[in-house]
Amino acid sequence: MTKFSKERLDIRPKVSIYRLFSRLNYKPYYAIAEFVDNSTASFFGMERTLNFYNIKSTTIKIDYDDDLNELTIEDDAYGMEIEDFRRAILLGAKPENLNGRNEFGMGLKTAASWFGDVWSVRSTQLNSEVEYFAEVDIPYMDEHDLNEVEIQKFKTDKTKHGTVIKIKQLTKSIKSRRTKNKIKSHLSSMYRRDLKKNVKIIFNGEELFFKDYKVLQFRDKIWEKIVNFTFEFEDKKYNVDGKVGILNPGGFDKAGFALFRNNRVILGGEGENYKPYSIFGQAQSQISLKLFGELNMDDFQVNQAKDGFVWDGGLEEAFIENLRANINEYIEIAKLSTKQRSAEENITDEESDAVQEDVAKTIDKLNKFDHEPLVFENGNDTEIYKRQLEEEDSEILQSPIKDESKPRNYGPIKISRDLEYKFLVKWIEDGGTADWLSLRENEDNKKIEVDININHDFFKPYSTRRDFKVVLEKLALSFVIAEIQAKKTTIHDNDLITSNSIRIKMNNILKNLTD
Repeated sequence: MTKFSKERLDIRPKVSIYRLFSRLNYKPYYAIAEFVDNSTASFFGMERTLNFYNIKSTTIKIDYDDDLNELTIEDDAYGMEIEDFRRAILLGAKPENLNGRNEFGMGLKTAASWFGDVWSVRSTQLNSEVEYFAEVDIPYMDEHDLNEVEIQKFKTDKTKHGTVIKIKQLTKSIKSRRTKNKIKSHLSSMYRRDLKKNVKIIFNGEELFFKDYKVLQFRDKIWEKIVNFTFEFEDKKYNVDGKVGILNPGGFDKAGFALFRNNRVILGGEGENYKPYSIFGQAQSQISLKLFGELNMDDFQVNQAKDGFVWDGGLEEAFIENLRANINEYIEIAKLSTKQRSAEENITDEESDAVQEDVAKTIDKLNKFDHEPLVFENGNDTEIYKRQLEEEDSEILQSPIKDESKPRNYGPIKISRDLEYKFLVKWIEDGGTADWLSLRENEDNKKIEVDININHDFFKPYSTRRDFKVVLEKLALSFVIAEIQAKKTTIHDNDLITSNSIRIKMNNILKNLTD
């Protein structure tokens, strides 16, 4: 590459002003975001022209060299011609587009000077044959009282386009793994919408992605909705639109609102989402665990670091009040714990009816096969066995029931050739270690009442699933029928049941209950 000319750019006020930028309250990922803002603004601002030349996307590479302690940001966006290049370096120079992501025209200068003492810019615009380069060495220029920067011009190919920023002698270290991970996480979140379209961001060789959060399904509804409201504050209208939802599973780092402006997150990111107290309450609340959203705040002004909004004097409170009024139902659902939602889902009438319908389709099969008597052994322990059964029934009758579903009726079902019973089945919410199954027999009405404890620890991981409830109900009925048959269908009054009789009978019943 051949240098063919240069020019001097007066950067007054004195270069010492650049040194003051190192005191700004930046975080590394927000400082890097300033460069990404410039790159994406260059791409989206000239997207139609780039598309004409079949350039459909842009790649932004961010590389930190631990050994050299240098940071490089390179893009293949539209690039800069001389006027834009001068503005990129000169303090106080405003960009042509005051509504874009680089609206202040300060991001490159402030972020580069915050990160390190020496930084340079190299850029060429698509279809230009000139590449521009300039370096700002703050300590050297300050020491020698220099207020000019040399812009060098090089011949280059017309097909080349894009910008490279290199920062040396970093004063803000990003060497730690934790810092690098936070940079990746926050950039992925901040530019999540760009990453889903035509922008690729690569940090130290790793391409960044943002994975959408899973949303709660509850009460036959997916808990995510579009919001769009406008409110007035001090004679100005503010529109807010976007979406809110409820996470499943919840996560304190993921919950909260990501607040966007120009499709870029201003406030938000895992662990740093916006959680106003009047909506989320305490930091460890159920709402703070599950409520989330993405809200567009294009009518709100941002601060110069673009890491917050300028909404003092009551504007923020007005925004929160109007937001809350539009998402009250979601706040109430987010208050429910997983256990409370599970309890509600497990015993609803709709769920009970659906399971009864499925089970009833197969339950009649039990009346269509021969009921052979169980095999018993002679012995003297019959009374002991009967007493045990009576004691078990007594315990069941005395056990407290905390909550229950509507009853489901099945039958009559044949227990033997000459005996049939109706079955009344309910789900109950008993303790996690309480009996999973209990039954009560009404001899006069030929009715068996069956309670299935779906709060049992063994079933909890699956008991919210309807298909599991159907299987569990069939299993419980087959077990109860086999047990009743064992008590009723003896060959001789003094016979004992063999150890495998109930199991054999239950296997036969389950075969007949198979769809």
